[in-house]
Amino acid sequence: MEKKLIFLDIDGTILPLDGEVHRTVKEGLQEARRRGHQIFICTGRSPHMLPESLKDVELDGIVASAGSDIWIRGENVLRESLDRRLLEDTLEFLEQMEVIYILEGFERVYVSKSGENILSESVPVPGDNPEIVRWKTLFNSRKNVGDIETWRKEQAPIPKISFITWSREEAKRVYGAFKEMFHVVFFPPRSDCFFNGELISRTANKGTAVRWTAEYLKAGIQNTIAFGDSMNDYQMIEEAACGVVMANGDPQLKAIADRVCESVEEDGVVKELKRMELI
Repeated sequence: MEKKLIFLDIDGTILPLDGEVHRTVKEGLQEARRRGHQIFICTGRSPHMLPESLKDVELDGIVASAGSDIWIRGENVLRESLDRRLLEDTLEFLEQMEVIYILEGFERVYVSKSGENILSESVPVPGDNPEIVRWKTLFNSRKNVGDIETWRKEQAPIPKISFITWSREEAKRVYGAFKEMFHVVFFPPRSDCFFNGELISRTANKGTAVRWTAEYLKAGIQNTIAFGDSMNDYQMIEEAACGVVMANGDPQLKAIADRVCESVEEDGVVKELKRMELI
């Protein structure tokens, strides 16, 4: 069997909501590497936001910032930020709509003024979904987090934007305004009180990163496998030769999957790798 490049989303794919990658998953990925396959994290998070429980996971590379920041064997081989004019126009629109936004830089994130209250929980938000929980945890740790007034666009390029709107209509307006310029991703809402999502580059996303990495390593796209669970994994699942979606994944993502495996809580990644006879 030809050696495979295996791309893994983090949250909801190998990292359950309790915040710890299971030992069986770590051991399974180690076995895959022992057999000559290469393991890559492929995440929407920037490198400084990677969870502590990944530190003892042996990897061949990291695709971060939703595909805009690629690291292979410790070397930063590709980094692409949003066009400055596009970024300025986008922020102007979000400010006019009073949409909460988070600029996800390569080394630091910057939170809009209204977002500080929400993420610090001084303003209650019902029905938080896992993505909001993660943002609140990061914000309250104050690790590599700044308010928007500290952002200097000349010094801190931005590859990706997260946002929160307060109604379905506002969410539709954001989608309509940006669907041509970005991949606009929404996370499943827990209520009609707010909708959160991401604006992801059309030229540097998880899908383009899978293809770029395969070409860089001269492995061939036909030898790529991708595991994901949410709509920010859509391009990755679509681009990889075999796209696997978790049982806990978004129904729209499952619709384009080549395979669906058990949930993150059930260590679905390892079980699927065994079925594929890769471990």
